[in-house]
Amino acid sequence: MSNFPSTFTALVQTQDGYTDTPVGHIRYDSFGDYLELKELPVPELDAAQVLVEMTMAAINPSDLHFLKGEYGQPRQRGAAAGFEGVGTVVASGGDAYAESLIGQRVSFVASPTGSGTWATHAIADAMLCIPMPDTVADPNAAGFIVNPLTAAAMFDQAKQAESPSIVLTAGASQVSKFIIALARDAGLATIAIVRRDVHNDTLNELGVTEILNQNDDDFAEQLATAVRTHRPQMFIDAVVDATSTQIFNAMGKNSTWLIYGSLSPDLPPLSNPGELIFQNKVIRGFWLTPWMTQTSLEDKLAVFGEVQARFGDGRWNTDVGAVVTLDNVMDDLAGVLEDPRGKVFITP
Repeated sequence: MSNFPSTFTALVQTQDGYTDTPVGHIRYDSFGDYLELKELPVPELDAAQVLVEMTMAAINPSDLHFLKGEYGQPRQRGAAAGFEGVGTVVASGGDAYAESLIGQRVSFVASPTGSGTWATHAIADAMLCIPMPDTVADPNAAGFIVNPLTAAAMFDQAKQAESPSIVLTAGASQVSKFIIALARDAGLATIAIVRRDVHNDTLNELGVTEILNQNDDDFAEQLATAVRTHRPQMFIDAVVDATSTQIFNAMGKNSTWLIYGSLSPDLPPLSNPGELIFQNKVIRGFWLTPWMTQTSLEDKLAVFGEVQARFGDGRWNTDVGAVVTLDNVMDDLAGVLEDPRGKVFITP
């Protein structure tokens, strides 16, 4: 095993398991109940693991739900937080492939055994590291996996369903922006649902077909017109609230409501059961983790290559809202996350 430091600094979780009282939203007044900055010993690496010296880590909604115990895997008290990031491999456990990554800049998801990316160093499974060329900027590389691969995989499902257009909630989110660009290049229409008009110019530049503000008095009429015009059969939803049900009810037969997030604390009313029976409408979820494990290597490599190419040539770019250092997270992060104008990152 190659040489590496004996300790590292990390933002560690202070709670275990799942919450008994989910709140269903990702707003934080403070992170003091969930995180603590500590120095930890670097554990012994398994043969197929690598140690990554962090350059930048992403903060995703999944991270924020996870800290509150509302995600699909349990918290581990004392383990570093953070799901994904970019850095340089500085050591390996000795496996031939892991050893070959030493010195390479990689995008990766942290090891599920408890080493997160909100740290100076993180442990990753070598097979989940994706070498990154210099053409992919740090924010794009740090957020290369969760949002872009989720967007690409869900868009592929929309294409397979032969949906003439796609409806997107959280229309100004990074995932929605990626899907809008993919749909534009493929000649598919997109209907972006937003709560504020502040991002409309950006969405129009990306090639969105329609933008509907759900707070407009005539939203229902706008929605009905857009559905009649573009005939969407795929609804990709990150919010899941009463508006989501309204959108799905407005869509025609053979439509799919694909849920990949839960940004609203409010539960949606049940969609009309008769539509599920007689119009063959479907409600289902999407989680990247099983997609990563169940999708064939050939299909995954094709998606990885497409995402890398789009970041490399500028067709995709991550909107950076703020960058916070590890030392300042406890004081600054809650306030920074109140600004919705871009993704927030952590640097060592």
